[in-house]
Amino acid sequence: MKKYICLILISLLILSCFTCCTKQTEEETTVAEETTLPETTEQVTVIERDITVGYYAGKSFNPFKTDSPINLNLSTLFYDSLFVCDSTYTAEPLIAVSSKNNGRKLTVELDNEACFSNGNQITARDVVYSFNLAKKSIFYQNRLSNISSAVADGGSVTFVLSKPDVFAENCLNFPIVKYGTGNNSLPTGSGKYVVRKDDKGYCLIANENSTHGEVMSTKKIRLSAIDASDGELYMLQTGDISYFFEDLSDGEVTKIGANMVQVPLNNLVYLGFNSESDFFKDKNVISAIEYAIDKTTIADVAYNGMCRTASCIFNPDWAELEKVNITEQEYSPVKAGEILDDSGYVYAYDNNAHRSKNFQLLEMTLVVNTENVSKLKCANLIIKNIDSVGFTVNALKLTYEEYIKALAEEDFDLYVGEVKLSPNMNLSCFFTEGADASAGIDTQSTVAKASSDLAAGNVDVNTFVQVFNENKPFLPICYRDGMAYFSREITFEGTVSEYEPFKNIYSWELGENQIIQPTTEETTDDEQ
Repeated sequence: MKKYICLILISLLILSCFTCCTKQTEEETTVAEETTLPETTEQVTVIERDITVGYYAGKSFNPFKTDSPINLNLSTLFYDSLFVCDSTYTAEPLIAVSSKNNGRKLTVELDNEACFSNGNQITARDVVYSFNLAKKSIFYQNRLSNISSAVADGGSVTFVLSKPDVFAENCLNFPIVKYGTGNNSLPTGSGKYVVRKDDKGYCLIANENSTHGEVMSTKKIRLSAIDASDGELYMLQTGDISYFFEDLSDGEVTKIGANMVQVPLNNLVYLGFNSESDFFKDKNVISAIEYAIDKTTIADVAYNGMCRTASCIFNPDWAELEKVNITEQEYSPVKAGEILDDSGYVYAYDNNAHRSKNFQLLEMTLVVNTENVSKLKCANLIIKNIDSVGFTVNALKLTYEEYIKALAEEDFDLYVGEVKLSPNMNLSCFFTEGADASAGIDTQSTVAKASSDLAAGNVDVNTFVQVFNENKPFLPICYRDGMAYFSREITFEGTVSEYEPFKNIYSWELGENQIIQPTTEETTDDEQ
């Protein structure tokens, strides 16, 4: 009997378990039905962006009228020239196909297939017209100063030179515009891009009539107005622009979160000597100064490595130097001391800390512009180097206006200078009376004559370098670099250069932005 009662109880227990499970399942199902969430899917929206570069909205795009280096650099995208200088300062033809230099006449034959963006052929008349505009412009007049006139002759143009110049082709990198359009805000050009305006502002569109034959991967470039208060660096970091080039003329180098590429410039930093100073009538003093100066440290410290030390007077990247036997001047304070000893400059003052000769203290004044950080650091290092071998050098640190006045009045023994050489490596800025870099230089010297002979082709580069080294009127220190800043999203090949700051931009690529946007699909009451 007890056995039957136990079996009945067990059966009831099992039945109650099934009943509970069934109720719970039904309750869960009910709750699930009441709280069914809308189905959610994720959609990936790809936003295509354009490479963006900056421009100054208040400045002209006209390359003959603008005073903005930013807009002038930008104009290389929509204006071609007869030639362009590559990274070795060699003239490469663009609109030209060949040239013939006969000393005082330079004849350039034009590419008869070259045409403007509107499809019109580029003629010799257009080139002469453009030359006359460039000759009067801010940025081109100096490099064209030795070309007195241009004459059209069929499919060629003859440029008449004031003085012979075997490298004159290098200076024919001025913009070519269509005749009669030079006074427009945007003259008609033949570059890889044309300027257009849309609902977002200005942009550059690939020139369909370009005759250069490049594959234009980047067919559109957006232009963004530069905010004067923020500047290009800030705009690059915020993504408002993708790229910009800076020549670092103020001496400041800023490191930011971007790809940075050094761009060699034709800017020579040098130590000037006053030829009227009694000290520099003795070549041994100049030789001792050269041995005493540590150019490598100056390059690393004063210019943060943004330069190339000058092994001779010319830019180390110039292709012509491959033909020159250059002996690098070593840094040797010991050698400098030996030269001074042999020349009779002995230690005599302040416990043998300073040298003198015939009771005359070897004391000099060096002037420098304090408004340029790099030049000021350079001057301090030069003074330290020279002091270390027994010279006494007093620094005269001046504002830019005071500095220019001191040079004009030749009120100095030494000075730290910088000059941008023209692309034909002409040195007339040093050896022409009253020229920008002629302070303290004897413009009738042996070196000055050799400079004219070099331009005329009467001596080669190797011969001139030897003459210069034997009679140094100043000491080359380094050739300065600029900086190209690229957004890290840009993929590019090749290297930009001084005269092509947007080189190969038509092949640059900018990464895409992918934004994941959740899309909700709700079930309606009818569907339920």
